[in-house]
Amino acid sequence: MKKKLSLLMIIVMLTSLLVACGGNHANVENDNSKPESYTLEGIKKKGKLIMGTSADYPPFEFHKMINGEDEIVGFDIEIGKYIANELGVELEIKDMDFDKLLGGLSSGMLDIVIAAMNPDPERAKEANFSDIYYESTHSVLIRKEDKSNIVSMEDLNGKNIGVQIGTTQEKIAETEIKDANVISLNTNPDIVMNLKTNKIDCAIMETTVAKAFAKSNDDLMLVEGLVIDSGSEGVAVAIKKGNDELTEKINEILAKAKAEGLIEQWVIEANELNDLE
Repeated sequence: MKKKLSLLMIIVMLTSLLVACGGNHANVENDNSKPESYTLEGIKKKGKLIMGTSADYPPFEFHKMINGEDEIVGFDIEIGKYIANELGVELEIKDMDFDKLLGGLSSGMLDIVIAAMNPDPERAKEANFSDIYYESTHSVLIRKEDKSNIVSMEDLNGKNIGVQIGTTQEKIAETEIKDANVISLNTNPDIVMNLKTNKIDCAIMETTVAKAFAKSNDDLMLVEGLVIDSGSEGVAVAIKKGNDELTEKINEILAKAKAEGLIEQWVIEANELNDLE
């Protein structure tokens, strides 16, 4: 009788163990089926789009006091708002150093990056990129007193040139200008301050950005007729590498914004807002 009872208890214990293991297995499967937060499904599920930018680049993205509060504005910001609205989620903006943005994307901390980023071949190894949403070129910002001294690319040879670290402009200065002393700084306001205090001879910036700083600084100007083509065609939204579904969706949204003339409108509005600085 005791043997039969012991056998029965063993069977019950084994059955319980199998059920428990089966339950744990089901839980593992459920965990694995949960979408990553940076995917299209994950973004909709969490109700938030986390956008990385570097807000020192007017008129793309910059800080502005509005009604007594510091806000990040610019036409890249409007693009981010539009994408979030089309996805039916809120937009959260993380302001970071430019050279940290792709790292934030690859780690999953950011869902997208909109920061006037050129999709050059090196960056394309690290991230997906949307279609070009704004065509860009680069210009040279100088002090007006140097107007007659710097008129061509050859005049940049051997000069102290300010650029933002991690940018296309940094690569241009390092590879296309002979004997340049490249001064890489974190922000464009830092570059402008170094230019105004004679610590650098000139700066290479995206043309729209260079114009914005020239407008707000009477002692600065662009080198007339000198436009540098980076070969990257323009700027695009960066998405985590392999996140193809979200990339396709963002391309659809950008195409809609272009068709409605919204991007041109946002560029004009951002320039007008920057002129009020």
